[in-house]
Amino acid sequence: MTLAQVLIILVVMRECPRCEKCYDDDVTVCPEDQTATKQTLPCATLLNNRYRLQKRLGRGAMGQVYLARDENLSVRQVAIKTVRPDFLNDEDVQEGEAIARFEREARTAASIRHPNVVDVTDFGKSPEGIFYLVMEYVEGETLYHLLRREGTLNPQRTLELLRQVAAGVEAAHEESILHRDLKPANIFIMKKKSMSIKGDGFVKVGDFGLAKIVGAAVAEMEAANGGPQSRGIIGTPEYMAPEQMQTGAHLDERADVYAMGVMAYHMLGGRPPFTGDLAQLIMQKMMQMPAPLSTLRSDISPAVEKAVMHALEREPEKRSRNMPEWLEEFEFAVSEDTTAPAGNTDGDARVTVMSQPGAEVYIDDERKGIIGRSGRIILANVPPGRHVLRVSAVGLADDERVIEVRAGGEQIIQANPRAAASQPGSGIGFEPSMPSLVACAKCGARFASGAKFCGL
Repeated sequence: MTLAQVLIILVVMRECPRCEKCYDDDVTVCPEDQTATKQTLPCATLLNNRYRLQKRLGRGAMGQVYLARDENLSVRQVAIKTVRPDFLNDEDVQEGEAIARFEREARTAASIRHPNVVDVTDFGKSPEGIFYLVMEYVEGETLYHLLRREGTLNPQRTLELLRQVAAGVEAAHEESILHRDLKPANIFIMKKKSMSIKGDGFVKVGDFGLAKIVGAAVAEMEAANGGPQSRGIIGTPEYMAPEQMQTGAHLDERADVYAMGVMAYHMLGGRPPFTGDLAQLIMQKMMQMPAPLSTLRSDISPAVEKAVMHALEREPEKRSRNMPEWLEEFEFAVSEDTTAPAGNTDGDARVTVMSQPGAEVYIDDERKGIIGRSGRIILANVPPGRHVLRVSAVGLADDERVIEVRAGGEQIIQANPRAAASQPGSGIGFEPSMPSLVACAKCGARFASGAKFCGL
């Protein structure tokens, strides 16, 4: 090993666990908040002599996302997603094959050009062995953060968001590209003052191709070892179609239709149709149909419920054939919905909080009651506006967040006190427009930054 190689190995990037800004290896204390920095990526803040990593935006099973500045175009900010080296570099997969696969799929993802798709502008592998994708930086928040803050949405608002998602996904399908990992954390809602867009804002779909890149690597490793690896399936099980959980199954557009149905169910019902660990999710998706939306809230019309449940059929042959076909069905159902008038914005909200039975519910530090055996509590007379919701269960870290209560109507919020400091759906997170509250399970520190973690 040469001296240059040794120096490359010794160079490590550091991050502040509180503000998540990036520093070179010689900065051991964050100059912003005097917090001790932690070693993270095995590289300097200047990635591949071009991209200056500035701040971590999110993390997930496949890697991490950073806000960066393109040094070639110094005024331009980008988002860089690093891919965990162990997904692509393995003793059973030659390095050349991993690089070729990564380049092939990255080029495929970059070929999708549509206003509702996050552009992939560059990709590569650094001298330190870090695979990365460079994407446009979208200022705003993810659908995950929106749902965490507001819980459920009404059918019309759900349609307005999913219509844009469907447009981006359909553009990929026209290029014979499946997304494979549609979920709220991959849906970005951008809002700019210069945009004359009503409602939530302009929607972009991200992470095209990444699930396939990683999935191909794992599939090759499984074949080489003659069995499944401990890393399991690639994707987010709550949103994956049943056929994605079967080894060697053929996937087509109907797998993404299923994921759209799950997102619609989540947006209208407050949670995905199935929850639990991986084994439970596989069993449920293979053997059961989700509970009807009407069991979660009373203001969903039969037509809207039927359209959503149609996308969630276990057998692909029973679903809509493609995204436009399902969207047309959902649009018609919403247009015919007369159960929840759009103009109903008078009076206090009826907020339903769902969580573990026995958990205590607080609004702005005022105890509101205990979750009953049904797994829910209904709170009446909650004034519209922003509040701090805290759900506390014995032996678990509190779920505490900022929520936004809408005037009138019905609203459902799923709370999840957890044993570990983690949250589903936080794999990609661009900076949200309004922060949530997160408490570290180890040290108790709180941060107003959505799905971000202490890291201590």
